[in-house]
Amino acid sequence: MANLIRIVYASTTTNPIAPKDSGVQRDIGRILLQSRENNRKQEIGGVLYFSNNFFFQCLEGESAAVNELYNKISQDPRHTDVRFLSVKPIPTRQFADWSMKYVALEDNVSKLLRDNGFSDFQPYEFDDEMIDKMLALFVTEDDPSLKETPANSDVAQKKSGWLSRFFK
Repeated sequence: MANLIRIVYASTTTNPIAPKDSGVQRDIGRILLQSRENNRKQEIGGVLYFSNNFFFQCLEGESAAVNELYNKISQDPRHTDVRFLSVKPIPTRQFADWSMKYVALEDNVSKLLRDNGFSDFQPYEFDDEMIDKMLALFVTEDDPSLKETPANSDVAQKKSGWLSRFFK
């Protein structure tokens, strides 16, 4: 695959989650199911993280496909204040095995944030170095939404893991 790029962006949810709420917001489950199905067809991969009412997402793949997807995502009413954090050509994909990986590791992210001078998750303040550290951490972590399936399985059809409770 030639002309690979990586886009990292942040946005703010339009459906805030109260600190006392637990589990995964229903919108995130829907986003994951839809993106896993659609991204695989376009050979796009990446990772999604949600915390403090912010989305942090990395998209990787062929430039035209990733840009088209980003333009579509930026119009999604489930979030606002969509901002590029990083756009760069890449020689290989970091998330090649994932049509869309979901990371839910508050403790590890909190430690990384503290170690780098952040009191909480504020992705709009990340520089290139912090973005790279976040992505490096996300590559090493398991995706809890796929705990019962291989990394590159067809989750949309199998509806396994915790996502299935939203789509029975």
